[in-house]
Amino acid sequence: MKGILQGFFLLMCVIVVIAWLIVQKQASPIPVSFSNAPTYAEELSEKLQATNFTQKVIQAIRQAGYSPDSTIGYLVDSPNHQVITIQLHNGKEIEKSTESEIQTIIDELAKENKMDAFIVNVELLEAK
Repeated sequence: MKGILQGFFLLMCVIVVIAWLIVQKQASPIPVSFSNAPTYAEELSEKLQATNFTQKVIQAIRQAGYSPDSTIGYLVDSPNHQVITIQLHNGKEIEKSTESEIQTIIDELAKENKMDAFIVNVELLEAK
């Protein structure tokens, strides 16, 4: 009986040591680096404000004969994926030529202000 108790005690000690080693291995610190560098979206936001880009877009679209809403939406993930949303008043549907003309206006303004190209999303505001 004494041999069985010693074997059981020895087995429990081995299990405790193995469990402790597993916990220690999992608790080892993983190097994590945090950067205070601004993201691309933050940099673009500053550039949009500094160049007064939104106001230029609204004015250029109005000069082309459209009635844009006074706000513009931006969705920016990266230089290759930045979307600008223009909402138009006073229309029944948006034609491809309208989207194409507004895309050209935005492309020219972006180039003038040294910005990457935007994907233009034109939406029609419903009359209330």
